[in-house]
Amino acid sequence: MSGQSSRNASNKQAILHAAVAVLAKNPGVSLSDVAGKCGVGRATLYRHFSSREALIREIAFEAIEAIDQITAHIRNQNLSAADALLAFLEAVVPLGDRFHFLVAESSTYTDPDINAAYARQMQELNDFVNVLKQDGVIALDVPNAWVATTIDALIWAAWSAIQSGDIARNDAAKLTYRTLIQGLKH
Repeated sequence: MSGQSSRNASNKQAILHAAVAVLAKNPGVSLSDVAGKCGVGRATLYRHFSSREALIREIAFEAIEAIDQITAHIRNQNLSAADALLAFLEAVVPLGDRFHFLVAESSTYTDPDINAAYARQMQELNDFVNVLKQDGVIALDVPNAWVATTIDALIWAAWSAIQSGDIARNDAAKLTYRTLIQGLKH
């Protein structure tokens, strides 16, 4: 890769990371505002992404790939269900904006590849929730959809609290895990 192409790829990655943080907080934000928050002009943003849909598609695929890599790595470790959940949270909380964006935007995807990948990931999560229930980590009477929604909400809450300085990055996954497993009891 030439120096120019390497810089372009690096700029594109930087724009993607900044854009997902902006869009996760305000999905209706204009591309002009996204460009401003990313520290680039509209022309630069449009050079990398021809439309809002192209930007969202790229963010969605990046988030899907990141989650796939995390779950594959965890599956290869042969952990207990409880330890696998903690490992997942430790890996995903730093990506909370992408994870939340993927879930929050899922109803608006028109791309069949994104829809198929998202449906596959949701099925994998549902299967994992069943394992958590079988191992006694999650109560059997809690609906899987509620567990999935709670996981998303807690990941987003942890990421947001880290960003605002309310909790330490090193504490976030364990707090998320504890809240998910024990609720807020003492």
